[in-house]
Amino acid sequence: MFDTKSLCLNLIERSDVATALSTSGQVDARYLAANGTYLSLIERIWDELDGQSLIGKGSAIDDAARERRLGLLDRQGFYDCEQAVIGTASGRRVAVEISAQRIWCSGLACDLEFFRPLGPLADPVEASDHDARPLPRACFRPELQANLQMLSGFDRTILMRRMLTAVAEGGLLVAKVAPNPSIIRFSEVLRNRLAPYLSAERGGAETKLDFSALDAATAERHLLDMAGDIWSLIHFAKDSDAARLLERLVAPYTRPPSLLVGKTGS
Repeated sequence: MFDTKSLCLNLIERSDVATALSTSGQVDARYLAANGTYLSLIERIWDELDGQSLIGKGSAIDDAARERRLGLLDRQGFYDCEQAVIGTASGRRVAVEISAQRIWCSGLACDLEFFRPLGPLADPVEASDHDARPLPRACFRPELQANLQMLSGFDRTILMRRMLTAVAEGGLLVAKVAPNPSIIRFSEVLRNRLAPYLSAERGGAETKLDFSALDAATAERHLLDMAGDIWSLIHFAKDSDAARLLERLVAPYTRPPSLLVGKTGS
């Protein structure tokens, strides 16, 4: 169709940078469209965002900086290269630059935003007895890394999802086996981060993880970030039995980040 909304949606789909279109408003803005680059940036699929609130379901963080940016759109209709922080599905915060334009789509006031990632910020997972620095990512064991490079794209995607499921399910269940405060806190935070991928089994008594929408790169990023969190928890654990239990979750696939190797020895 040759209407302004359809033309705008076509522009977003063809954009090489992360792009999203929403209705205007500070608290009631809702998604109208987003391209694949934006969805990858915030670790979402479109079905999770379609018609949903930018704040409640999306990446927007309602703070004074966002209020100021919206004021620029109200007053002058655009802004360029404004630094901001957005949230991802896993709970991670990412620093970005945003350029935006207030537009009208078939009579509806909308905001068209373009995002350029600058880098990750601190991870919200809290481990005991250390500060809230960004936690380093784990890396794959060398033999596994060599095998991954020989896999086809399809096989690599399937394997990444399965490894991610194994580590994530173990992270959620470990608090039942080793109920010390730091592990319970980790499992609770992990459950919140994994909420978009949790679905209730029939009857609602149990939950299962569904990573079927993730591509190989996104699943790998989640896996290595999560393994880095667990290695950090092992590093600071005071309970040796709990540390060994946590190590069984990640040692088959990963090695600890270099900053933690001295303590874990793996």
